[in-house]
Amino acid sequence: MSSQSSLSDRFKRPSQSIQSRSNHSMFNGRHATVDCPECHRIMVPRVITYYGQPTKSICPFCGATFARFPSGLQKFLQRFHTRTLTTKHFNFFSLAAGLFGLTFMGSSKDMLPETLSTFALFGFVTFTALALAELVFQCIEQLANRLSHESNYYWATLVFVAWVLGSINNELTVPIIMLSFAMILRGLIVGFGQILRNK
Repeated sequence: MSSQSSLSDRFKRPSQSIQSRSNHSMFNGRHATVDCPECHRIMVPRVITYYGQPTKSICPFCGATFARFPSGLQKFLQRFHTRTLTTKHFNFFSLAAGLFGLTFMGSSKDMLPETLSTFALFGFVTFTALALAELVFQCIEQLANRLSHESNYYWATLVFVAWVLGSINNELTVPIIMLSFAMILRGLIVGFGQILRNK
């Protein structure tokens, strides 16, 4: 009996040491668990898949989203433009609008050539619209970030409200179209700036 127990112990000890060494090498310098940003529990994220493609990982305790796995199109769009919560673009558009406004005022008071008045007025209107579009963009993104919501739902709601207001009152159609054009132009300018900065 004692010989059998010693024999079994002899075979168990190497397997336990090998397992501990493999686990140590597997998690050496890595974190097997993470801290949930919502419930602050130590957990292992659970991956959610859709038709075999991973979409996001969630906390198994509270269900909060830990990380998202964008698709190929989303990765391409993220290279073109990221929803960065910053005020530097608004400051740039506001500064440009202020400079064009001062140029227009100087040309209207004969302090500058009158040929600059039309150009300065066009620049002032354009950059003021871009600054307003950037302000709307940042307000919606900041609100969605504070409430931990997806901003896509806010944008869809804003488009629906604009469509309803334009259907009810035809006088609001032109301002809505101009604001939409300013939002698109703002996205193109910021997007190309993002591409140049990444390069």
